[in-house]
Amino acid sequence: MSSSTARMTFVLGAFASASGFPVTVTNCGVENTLTDAPTRAITMNQGATEFLLAMGLEGSMVGTAYIDDMIWPKYATAYASIPVLSSGYPNESHISSLNPDFIVASYSSAFRAQYTSNGKVRGIFNDTLGPCTGVGSEWGESWTTCRPQLHAAGIDTYLFEDACEDKSLRPTVVTEETVYAEMRTLGSIFAVDVEPLVTDMKADFDQAAGLVSAGMSGSQLKTVWLDCVGRCCPTEDGQEEQVFVGGGSGAPHMLMQEAGLKNVFSDRPGSWVCVNVSDVVASNPDVLVVVDAAWDTAIDKIKWLYDDAEFCKLEVLRAARFVSIPFSATTLSPRNGPAALDLAVAALHVRTGSHTATQESGVSSFSPFFLQMQTACQRCPLMMQYVVYDDESDTNQYENLCTTTTTTTVDSEVSTTLGVSLCIWLGVSVSLIATLRASALA
Repeated sequence: MSSSTARMTFVLGAFASASGFPVTVTNCGVENTLTDAPTRAITMNQGATEFLLAMGLEGSMVGTAYIDDMIWPKYATAYASIPVLSSGYPNESHISSLNPDFIVASYSSAFRAQYTSNGKVRGIFNDTLGPCTGVGSEWGESWTTCRPQLHAAGIDTYLFEDACEDKSLRPTVVTEETVYAEMRTLGSIFAVDVEPLVTDMKADFDQAAGLVSAGMSGSQLKTVWLDCVGRCCPTEDGQEEQVFVGGGSGAPHMLMQEAGLKNVFSDRPGSWVCVNVSDVVASNPDVLVVVDAAWDTAIDKIKWLYDDAEFCKLEVLRAARFVSIPFSATTLSPRNGPAALDLAVAALHVRTGSHTATQESGVSSFSPFFLQMQTACQRCPLMMQYVVYDDESDTNQYENLCTTTTTTTVDSEVSTTLGVSLCIWLGVSVSLIATLRASALA
């Protein structure tokens, strides 16, 4: 048991042994006493929002903020009843105007005092709340957080423990037990029985665990979790280009592991890490899991890959073995169990061509026809002869991206491919797609 899990277990024990409120919670090194279950909560970040919606607490929520992508459809009706304060973080004035009694967040940035970084003012809270200094606020960083000051103002807080300000307080490795611990702690704070939710998540994790092994006759699928390309890992002149991938400590690693996938970069500490492009190429992954977010879509990252000479060498690109996962499913949330199951299903689908129903967690594969058209003008456009799966969904909705036919040659390790593009694509039928595909391969 990690030190973080032990702390949460202690907290739960305190709740279980108490006859009622008030109770004292120590969360990420910050101690706080709650006098009653919150009734005017604000959630920052989508994982936190979906946790409370899963617990049926929409009636106790006065606002949500910072949604990364589409809310999980099963919670859409409940979510629609809650005011959305901001697409990012709301400011302090907006928060205080709602008279909240609780704020729960997936990331410490939701509680930061204002500070200047690279010439920009960041952070939410200012000196009207603080100053945000002292124990529980200062973490040896350029920023401070304001949780003790919020508590003093009558606003209780909770921060997911995989994002503690002090990294030494985070779980050494995030596991499914970490998800359950967060759920149980929040359930205790709000006086909600979450064991049915935990049971459902366990069932999904358990089902996911054996799918890939059974589908691959005991072999593992080497997987790279691609979070960001081109801008998240700045490099100096002459330094090799890097990409942002899932490391061996956080929720991305947990989801890959629970889905029966082998995380290529499990030896790199951290939830997310920057790695050289050559390291990804050398690993020769079987599957690429590509994160999809409103501000950084999966398809934009995929097009970037097909325009990079080094990535163009990979079989995983030639065979279009991509799985898309919404960013909201990659933070701690009730969606983690279904996402792990769907991750296993989708990875097998793009690797073997298997077809299995999913639970619609937002994890999915792409239509290869869609990928063919999206990459038509890239350095190494997708050609269908290497693709083993076939998905005809939405084949009538692809847009033309390129109006010329080009021949592109990449390094000697990469076969010459013909990049075929069409002048008119919108509304093309499946049969015509097949004809054009055959012509391109002739």
